[in-house]
Amino acid sequence: MGCCGQQRAALVHENGAESRGAAAAVTDRMGPNVALEFTRRNNIIVRGPVTGRAYRFHEGSYTQSVDHRDAAALIATGYFRQP
Repeated sequence: MGCCGQQRAALVHENGAESRGAAAAVTDRMGPNVALEFTRRNNIIVRGPVTGRAYRFHEGSYTQSVDHRDAAALIATGYFRQP
């Protein structure tokens, strides 16, 4: 019979594995790219903080396909949203 410390460690391990599995499922649903819309009406080039990729948003093309790894940080700026 294991002590309470071993049971606590097992619970942490199980919860950690479950959290990683849930995050992977969200990433899988998002796919490799996410459509983001630039909410301002001027031209801009931004560099994705994770991939380093340059994304160009310009008049007539305010919605771009963005790597899902860059999307959250760009949305957090308040200048981008998912259409």
